Amino acid sequence: MVEKMAPLRSSGSVDPGWEHGSAQDDRKRKVKCNYCGKIVSGGIFRFKQHLARISGQVTHCNNAPEEVYLRMKENLKGCQSTKKHRQSRDVIASLYLHSSDYDEVEDESIDYGSKGKHVLDDKNMVVNLAPLRSLGYVDPGWEHGVAQDERKKKVKCNYCEKIVSGGINRFKQHLARIPGEVASCKNAPEEVYIKIKENMKWHRTGRRNRRPDTKDVPTFTLHSDNDEEEEQEEDPIYFRNKEKMLICDKSFAKDTRKRSRGRSPCSGAELQLKRPKLDYTTMKTPKIHTPAFYKPVKTVSDRRTQKELMSAICKFFYHAAVPLNVASSPYFYRMLELVSQYGQGLKGIYSPLICGQFLQDEITTIKQYLVEIKASWMITGCTIMADSWKDAQGKTLINFLVSCPRGMYFVSSVDVTDIVEDPSSLFKLFDKVVEEMGEENVVQVITENTAAYKAAGKMLEEKRRTLFWTPCAVYSIDRILEDFQKIKWVGECMDKGKKITKFIYNRIWLLNLMKKEFTGGREVICPSVTRFATSFVTLESLLNHRNDLKRMFESNKWFSSRFAKLDEGKEVENIVLNSTFWKKVQYVRKSVDPVLQVLLKMDSDGSLSMASIYNDMYRAKLAIKAIHGDDVRKYGPFWSVIDNHWSSFHHPLYMAAYFLNPSYRYRPDFVEHIEATRGNNECIVRLEPDSGRRISASMQVSPY
Repeated sequence: MVEKMAPLRSSGSVDPGWEHGSAQDDRKRKVKCNYCGKIVSGGIFRFKQHLARISGQVTHCNNAPEEVYLRMKENLKGCQSTKKHRQSRDVIASLYLHSSDYDEVEDESIDYGSKGKHVLDDKNMVVNLAPLRSLGYVDPGWEHGVAQDERKKKVKCNYCEKIVSGGINRFKQHLARIPGEVASCKNAPEEVYIKIKENMKWHRTGRRNRRPDTKDVPTFTLHSDNDEEEEQEEDPIYFRNKEKMLICDKSFAKDTRKRSRGRSPCSGAELQLKRPKLDYTTMKTPKIHTPAFYKPVKTVSDRRTQKELMSAICKFFYHAAVPLNVASSPYFYRMLELVSQYGQGLKGIYSPLICGQFLQDEITTIKQYLVEIKASWMITGCTIMADSWKDAQGKTLINFLVSCPRGMYFVSSVDVTDIVEDPSSLFKLFDKVVEEMGEENVVQVITENTAAYKAAGKMLEEKRRTLFWTPCAVYSIDRILEDFQKIKWVGECMDKGKKITKFIYNRIWLLNLMKKEFTGGREVICPSVTRFATSFVTLESLLNHRNDLKRMFESNKWFSSRFAKLDEGKEVENIVLNSTFWKKVQYVRKSVDPVLQVLLKMDSDGSLSMASIYNDMYRAKLAIKAIHGDDVRKYGPFWSVIDNHWSSFHHPLYMAAYFLNPSYRYRPDFVEHIEATRGNNECIVRLEPDSGRRISASMQVSPY
């Protein structure tokens, strides 16, 4: 049964093309583009071709945004309305096809306007569809060639300039390198070859094979799924016979399916209904508006498609503004692996599912994972880390995290702006977190080494007799670097280095001159792990670029600039050209580098065991002494600074880890310090409350 509906124009819908152009006459036959200002004749349909950059009938708009181009292209993919059909008031029909082969498909009615037409119920009548050429369809082959005659029977290739006779179909065989009828084009880009080859797939069965089938089958204009634009056509069906329309019944549909077997995959009853991609999978999915880019991608084993695949992935990152470091996520690679294993027919996921069912499933998974982590604490113990930092408003926050061999666990984030200098309040906060995690599970609590944190940590150790308060190693080393700058001649080098960088980076012209002509685009300021590490790394960078800086401050462009006449400019020039300054910087670098390398190692991606902290700092002290040839006058100031903070690295846990680590213990240069033995014993006493087990552990040290 066909239901009569009002014409589409009377439904109040406004064509999306009018958002991007304005009518220039009463009949809206001329439309002015909002982006390039061109006036396009032919109505809104032709104007949308202008925005969608469809070749053949109207010039392209190169100023339209990419999202407008994509939207108009999608809008036009199914548009079949031409001037000829609009003048005849767009004959539109509703067609239902029922067959026993489609019992599993939902009965979906598709209603269209049928103004001025009669519906006949004669199932023996032949249905004639309008050919694609009369429906506004533009063959994609015209993007790569130019017609040489009025009938467009001769086409000149844009790549090899060969003139191919036989029309656009023969020309596409030329581009797709299909042998037998025309010479192949060797100059066409690979993506053009692949696109046209996909477009020509329906030709592989041959026109001769289709002719016997079409004798008994109603004379539908069979269109294939070889072209992506053609596949996206809308549902309205146009008839050559403008006076009559019919509805095919079940027997007609069943007969059509039988006769269509053996032909190309696109010539079944579904395509005769001009309902592309309406396969069983699509019909059974819920009625949700699926974006066009969710359509299944055909699997092509050829490696030529790898570049196209990579391009599609990158476009998703660009257009969705996804942070590029997401590509390093193991979950991203796991997703790609499962998608490739799934194969053809994968449907896109909808946003309601992402924030609904699957989100709840992931939350459940994470909760289960946290249960497993907490269960492991009873065996391995855990570490509570109080990571303090300041936000943009200057508030001091502490992120509490729990670390163990199974992974990291975020507990909470607390604003401590008002109590950061109050040891009692900090102690209560730490004690509360320990209580939540379970005192029997906690091995240590790590915080900064300021006076307030240190006092709070000692109070925590007094109350909780089976755990340690541990100063943060990174914070302690950063304080060492800070005190290095208080050494007179080290501070002088640092101050002069800061004058150089500030003078250059505060003047855009000078910064561009340095990067373009002298440093090869490289910066001299190098951000690092901590504030004071950044200062020393930048000083080292200045030393590495000293020749580039000298050449810049000796160049004609510098002398002719207004900055060279400034007092500050003259001072910086003298610093850069002073060889004594660079000798002092080199001396500072080799003195500080051993400690700096320990800090950089701790911030590296690889995990650093507690044993390495004590060992590396001990080796750093020996390295500084060796660099200065055992001259106490030279290495003495640096050793004094390290010794002032050495208590942070004499922590019992650090020393016990060093004492029990086989990779150090069995080295020829291993030194069994008395303090390391003492630290190991202190760990046994504090972490094991049972006296019998303490004795047993102590007796196992010697055999170990």
